[in-house]
Amino acid sequence: MIDFEWGASLISTLIGSGLTLVGVYWTHWYQKREAAHRDAENILGLLQAFHDEIETLWGIYQASAGAQLEALLNNEPMLMYWPLTQDYLTIYNTHASSIGKIKNHELRKQIIATYTKIRGMIDSFRMNNELVQKWEYAHSLFQETRGSVHESNANARLESLVEYAKLLKQTHSELESMVSELLHHLRRNPYGHQIC
Repeated sequence: MIDFEWGASLISTLIGSGLTLVGVYWTHWYQKREAAHRDAENILGLLQAFHDEIETLWGIYQASAGAQLEALLNNEPMLMYWPLTQDYLTIYNTHASSIGKIKNHELRKQIIATYTKIRGMIDSFRMNNELVQKWEYAHSLFQETRGSVHESNANARLESLVEYAKLLKQTHSELESMVSELLHHLRRNPYGHQIC
């Protein structure tokens, strides 16, 4: 009788332990699935935010400096100041650490390359602003003095602006292509959902 009770107790313990293990395994599996779902939702939101930031910034840029650049003839300087006083890439800078979680390698690389090109374009416009300021100063000195040295200096600065405008136009064209391609890929994200 004792052996029967001991055997029944052992079987009962084994069944209870087995059910506990199944419960633990199921809970772990469910939590892991929920975490993966949350991560996918976060990445989807991040992709949407990247899309919206780039689309908005590109629209603003195209309505001002981009349109000016496109209208320039080949030997014309970009004599426009484009005020760049803040960091315009808020979403990218805030979520840069999450970019590595984007599983699509090509999309991840494209996001980084496009944002890097945007930063380069911003820096190029800041440099153009400085060149315009230096030309205006040199031109002003020439207007006041009518000296040949100041005229030469103003002409040299203007020529620098003409050459720099060619670089700006080339960078603009490259960036336009990159932005267009990235926006297209962001609209069809790696999870197969259309986000826009």
